[in-house]
Amino acid sequence: MKRTCLISCALTAAVLAPASASAEPGILYIPTEAVTLRPTGLAPCGSDVNSALGCGGASSETEEPPYADAANLTTSVADNLVAYDVMVTNTRPPEYISYTMLLPGDTPLEMDAGGYQSFTCTFGGKNCGALARNRIYSTSGTTQNCIDPEIVHASMFAFGRSAGLEGVTNPEDWMNYVVDVGPLGGPDYATPPMGFQDVCNDRVEPQGFDDRGMQISLPLDCTSLDHVACDGPGGEQGQNSHQDLMEFFGARVEDTEAPVLTNIVPEDGTTLAAGDDLVLDVDIADADPVVGVRWTIQSEAIVNDTFPEGILDQCTNDVCFANWNDALPLKATDSDWNVTLEGLPAGDYVITLEAADYHGNIADMVTINVTIEGGTSDETGGSATGGNDETGNDTNDFTTGANDDTGGNDTANADGGDDTSGCSCTTSGSGREGAAFMLLGLMGLGAMRRRRR
Repeated sequence: MKRTCLISCALTAAVLAPASASAEPGILYIPTEAVTLRPTGLAPCGSDVNSALGCGGASSETEEPPYADAANLTTSVADNLVAYDVMVTNTRPPEYISYTMLLPGDTPLEMDAGGYQSFTCTFGGKNCGALARNRIYSTSGTTQNCIDPEIVHASMFAFGRSAGLEGVTNPEDWMNYVVDVGPLGGPDYATPPMGFQDVCNDRVEPQGFDDRGMQISLPLDCTSLDHVACDGPGGEQGQNSHQDLMEFFGARVEDTEAPVLTNIVPEDGTTLAAGDDLVLDVDIADADPVVGVRWTIQSEAIVNDTFPEGILDQCTNDVCFANWNDALPLKATDSDWNVTLEGLPAGDYVITLEAADYHGNIADMVTINVTIEGGTSDETGGSATGGNDETGNDTNDFTTGANDDTGGNDTANADGGDDTSGCSCTTSGSGREGAAFMLLGLMGLGAMRRRRR
């Protein structure tokens, strides 16, 4: 089999990469129920941390219990983030939405526990420029070098780390980081900060140990290009925590409307001739500049070793069989949502389309039945995988919104137009393996969108 679009699509992605990016809303999920954590590199996880699948933070699959007072902690964290377009929720978003998961804890770490030497009582690593939006962060109780962390303070510090912030020399900032305190370095948990301060402060080199076990200052995690330029103390080495968060997330927006889905292709009840491409497409409108989407195709006709359940899916957030090359991790609302499959075998197919925004609003799922002629399978594909069934209040939970479209539109562009982002890869050949390799081609073309200042 020969893939026909690898070079052309890669060039398209390189040429048309955005020169700049606006602020994008974020989601911080604090569980009130146990979550399953899995090691990266073992199915269903890839090599990267992904909060939606619980990938990361564990050496083996384990159940992580919720923090006992997670509901009240969530309220406190939300109050401290009210200026920013970050939804803080106890309801787990759909898998195809990128979100940061915070696992708060206050249990002291024993000598043999991972992170025992932590200076901050927070875990999750750096995230310069807030580029990754689907990481897992956590807090602990006392460690060897971090004494009596206050849970709200530690949670805000962990969020700051997830949002691209570094430690600074300002006792009034959530990111305050002092050397030689409690006892050796890190946040001063005895001094409550006032918030993410709108002032330029020096960034602080984090504390660590050399190979002889001696405490040393490590290099700064990020560069000046990963922060908003600020004048005053710090200069190029400075950080304005408030302005960074405004740059990355924007100011708080109230949004209770679900994404609107129009011009859906194909129409429900469509019949395709043998050999025809199956083209999926939709136009999406929403107040958010980015949304999450999942297309799912299910049929007994495509059951094989690669797809034992007869399911092909493509979605945002890198949790499906395939992704778009401009959706790692976020994809613009007004971008191309086209998916084209060649060489599908004859049979009955059930297609579902799901969409949600970054303020907890979920569009009604669209279900489309398609038949490909040339013989039919004995059974239909059945119900495809769905989104998150939980509902709650308008501000802190994911809720389902109405959508009137259940099929396609005769005027929609079935070819996907000038495909500058979706890259509808095709393969020669036919049947089940052709569809499999088509989607494998899509997976190989992911490209991280980066801000340029």
